[in-house]
Amino acid sequence: MRRNELFDISRRNVEWLKGNYEHLKKQYDKQWIMIHDREVVKSASTFDEIMKALRGRDSNKILIEYIQSEPLAMFF
Repeated sequence: MRRNELFDISRRNVEWLKGNYEHLKKQYDKQWIMIHDREVVKSASTFDEIMKALRGRDSNKILIEYIQSEPLAMFF
């Protein structure tokens, strides 16, 4: 698969995530999710669980994200 194709797949998944984040927060709060082809294919409460689920899949086509309903505060 060419680099441009992988970039397009990643971009579509990120755009889908951004467009659906409010809904995802309600359903997957404080969970890791795996997105493939603009849909959640797996969720898990720990990073280790989601990484185990990634085995055997093409990681180039998957987006892993942590969903959190509370705003994240960052201090520098």
